[in-house]
Amino acid sequence: MGRCVKILFGSLSIIVALIAIGIAYLKMNDLYRQKLFARFLNKLSDPNNTAMMDIRCNQLLKHSNVKGQVLEIGSGTGINFLCLHNNTNIQSYIGIEPNIQMYSYFYDFIKQWDKIPYEIHLLNDSATDMHEVKSNSIDTVIMTLVLCSIPDPLPEKVLLEVHRILKPGGKFIFFEHTSANYEADPFIYGFQRMIEPVWAIIGDGCRFKPITNYFDAMKNVYSKVEYQHSDMPTPLFFIKDAVKGQLIK
Repeated sequence: MGRCVKILFGSLSIIVALIAIGIAYLKMNDLYRQKLFARFLNKLSDPNNTAMMDIRCNQLLKHSNVKGQVLEIGSGTGINFLCLHNNTNIQSYIGIEPNIQMYSYFYDFIKQWDKIPYEIHLLNDSATDMHEVKSNSIDTVIMTLVLCSIPDPLPEKVLLEVHRILKPGGKFIFFEHTSANYEADPFIYGFQRMIEPVWAIIGDGCRFKPITNYFDAMKNVYSKVEYQHSDMPTPLFFIKDAVKGQLIK
């Protein structure tokens, strides 16, 4: 019996050590981490998740909401094209995606539609400095599940840069997961704090943050700031807290 226990604990120690080594390697190797995250996101972006696609397509990105010159921050694997591919209100699409490992997944995904009725361009820019995009040139900006990955204090710079490129009256539409409320969900809040160092490495920088603070800080910049808390339909219990809304220039 004692020998079995020793073997069991020995095996667990080896497994834990291997996981720790793997996480440390991910932390040090940016290229491998980006490749792994792109593959992970491609698996996670499930077009058959009807509840999530309902939020994306019917609540946020319905055709009447998205029009003109469109820019998406964090175009990722292209999952939002399930909502955008046949939107005849769109004149052009620019995707801002600094992780070039996403590009092959993006282009493979949109191949399923023979003809998308507008031009598509991907830019390997940072959302804090979209220098290739002219001021007052974009009608609609989209961002879904991205802001958590932008380290402080850069989110404010992103929102100010979005304000620069939007036309007067233009919309910035967003859907983001946020940190749990400590008073309402102390267990989930504590769990998020515990796993955040590892989660940030696996999720290529994603952290559990009070996202609405960034939007509140923009109330004196944008003409209108609107958002509401929402539940994210995901099997991962610790990322169910979300916020959706829009900023209008």
